[in-house]
Amino acid sequence: MSVLEPLGRILFAAVVGGTIGLERELRGRAAGLRTHILVCVGAAVVMVVAAALDQVDGPGRALAGIVTGVGFLGAGAIIKTRDIVRGVTTAACIWLVAALGAVAGQGLYALAAGSAAIALLVLLALNQVERLVPAHSYHTVIVRGSGTAAQQLEALCREVFAREDHRVLALDVDLEQGEDRLTLTFYLRSRGVVRAVPVAEALLAIPGVSSVRWR
Repeated sequence: MSVLEPLGRILFAAVVGGTIGLERELRGRAAGLRTHILVCVGAAVVMVVAAALDQVDGPGRALAGIVTGVGFLGAGAIIKTRDIVRGVTTAACIWLVAALGAVAGQGLYALAAGSAAIALLVLLALNQVERLVPAHSYHTVIVRGSGTAAQQLEALCREVFAREDHRVLALDVDLEQGEDRLTLTFYLRSRGVVRAVPVAEALLAIPGVSSVRWR
């Protein structure tokens, strides 16, 4: 292998990583152009060096190291605030450009370019499709009541949520000792426009319900 061949592979990796990184940069993501280029170039360098060492299992071990290392980097791009998780797509892009860099480092230019084109198609075209599909949202509804059995109250509340197309993901039941009071905390997943007021009114109409809190 000539000296120019490894440099060509690394330069190609920079271009491929830059195309994905530019899309992330234009969307204002924390991991943008520079991060994606560096990850892609780094993966390519590792694969080029592994191939140059002329060991039978060199490229395979190098690839395993890339996958492990980039996993920690991708995890750092994911941010969770309350019930909202952001950065999952960017983390997936970081993992992808590492794979593209490894492919480019092996000199598989067509595979790297084709994979990058498919990735761009997913990021650009499917983003428009997702806007047409109602997004999921997550909510917590706290229902307080008295004089009603917990199972009966839970069943009535579930009927209200089902009518409004809210799916109950989890439920916490808190019975106050010494008093005939209970608190049901519902964790919901909803799709599309959420009509919180009608749901709250329907819950308050249930016999025994004293208060409803939606958040």
